[in-house]
Amino acid sequence: MNIGRIKLGVAAVGACKAILDRSVKYSNERKQFGKSISNYGAIKHKLAECAAHTYASEAAHYRAGQNIDDAYDALVAGGEEPAQARLKSVEQFAIECAILKVHGSETLDFVVDEGVQIYGGMGYSTEAPMDRAYRDARINRIFEGTNEINRMLVLDMMLKRGMKGELDLMGPAQQVASDLMAIPDFGNETDDTFFYQEKKVLSNMKKAALMIAGAAVQKFMMKLSEEQEILMHLADMLIQIYAAESSVLRTEKLVVTRGQEQCKNQIDLSRIYLYFALDQVYLAGKQAIYAFAEGDELRMMLLGLKRYTKAEPFNLKEARRNVANAMIGENHYMY
Repeated sequence: MNIGRIKLGVAAVGACKAILDRSVKYSNERKQFGKSISNYGAIKHKLAECAAHTYASEAAHYRAGQNIDDAYDALVAGGEEPAQARLKSVEQFAIECAILKVHGSETLDFVVDEGVQIYGGMGYSTEAPMDRAYRDARINRIFEGTNEINRMLVLDMMLKRGMKGELDLMGPAQQVASDLMAIPDFGNETDDTFFYQEKKVLSNMKKAALMIAGAAVQKFMMKLSEEQEILMHLADMLIQIYAAESSVLRTEKLVVTRGQEQCKNQIDLSRIYLYFALDQVYLAGKQAIYAFAEGDELRMMLLGLKRYTKAEPFNLKEARRNVANAMIGENHYMY
C-alpha cells in the first residue's frame, strides 16, 4: 500500500504537468476581445497557482523518494536482503506516502478543475482534452485507500510512533504550550539569510500543529481515534506543512547550484505555495480548536494559532504574474 500510494502521487504530478501544459497553450491560442486570454490577470492567477501546487507536490515526492532510497541503501549496507530492504525502507516513510497520495491526487483535481475553467465551454466538451482529464482524475482520491482514510492514517501512524518512542511528539508539544505562556518577542528581525523568513514561517506552522495535536491528545487520550473530524483537520495541517517545506527546500538547493538570479521564478513558486499553505493551516487549525476547546483554553489556543500563522506581507499578485508570464512566453509548463 505504501508503494502504491507514493506511485499514485507521482503519477498525479505527471498528469498535473501535462494538463498545465495544455492550459498554457490553450490560453495563448484562445482569443477574447481581440487578444489571447493569457494576457488577462485572472488567467495568469490560475496558471501560477496551478504551477505552484504542482511544483510543491513534485518537490514533496522527490524529497520522500530520496529519503526512501537513502534508507534502502543503509539497510542493504547493513546486510539486509534487497527485497526486504525495499519494503522496510518504504515502511519507514509510510506517513510521507500517505501524505503524498492525498496531496498528489488533490493537486491534480485542482489543476484539472482550473484547466476546465481556462478552456471555458470547450473544457466541458468531449472534443477537448479536459473532459477526459476531469473524469479520470476523480478516481485517484479513492485508489490506494480513500483520502479520508489516508488523512487519519497520517495521525494514527504518527501517534503510534510517538507512543513507541520512535518520534518525540509530546516533548516539543509541551515546549510549545510553555512558549504560549511566555511574553512574545516583538523585536524586528533583520536576518538576511536566504529564505530565513520562509523557514521561520514553516517552523511556526509546525508549532501550531504541535500545539493543537498536543492539546487534543491530552483531552481525548486513547479516544482520539473516534474524533475523525479533528484528526482530518490535523492531517490537513501536516500535509500543507510538508508540501510547503518541500517546495522551499527544493528551491534552496536549486539556488545553491544555479544561483539566485536563475531561480527567481522558483523562489516565487515556493513563496506562492507557502502563503497558500499558511492560510490552509490557519483554517484547519481554527476548526480543530473549535471542535474541542472551551473557555480560557479556547481563547489561548486561538491566540497561539494566530501568533504561529503570521507572515511578512508579500505581493502575491506580482509573484503569480512573473511565474505565469514565463510559462506563457515559453508556451508550456517549465518548472
